[in-house]
Amino acid sequence: MSEGPAELREEFDTLFIAPFRSHLWLSVRGRSHWVELEGWQDSMAGPLSAITTSGSCEYAYLRNDGYFTAVDDPSSLRSRLLEWHAGLAAGVELFVPATAAEETDLGFMRSVVGMMQELVEHACAIEQRRWQAERQAEPDASPNSTGVKFL
Repeated sequence: MSEGPAELREEFDTLFIAPFRSHLWLSVRGRSHWVELEGWQDSMAGPLSAITTSGSCEYAYLRNDGYFTAVDDPSSLRSRLLEWHAGLAAGVELFVPATAAEETDLGFMRSVVGMMQELVEHACAIEQRRWQAERQAEPDASPNSTGVKFL
């Protein structure tokens, strides 16, 4: 995949900002339910915004708080983002539509959640490439490179 952060920024804005600003919700209940799931969305939005803006989510590895405990590499970041995504998806499925308008809103929520998972995968691939490139660029500290052995 050759997508970079800039290409994903528009997708991020569409998924995390537009549903509140520009989507025409057909039911008050549907919009209200989506707003109730905001915590899941916000958790994912921070790292995804960082990657789509700067191409890096290094800050997540430096934190050791409730959000990023044991997140110390792109693989564990991906796992955490997918955990949050699963919580969001499960929350969407708790919405039981009672009208045709609510059924349409549920379809929209499901669509956004599906696209969010794709964004997580694309963003994490960018982060993985960045991570690997940085590690490959680091000087080799092995004894063979300098002739000095470290204890």
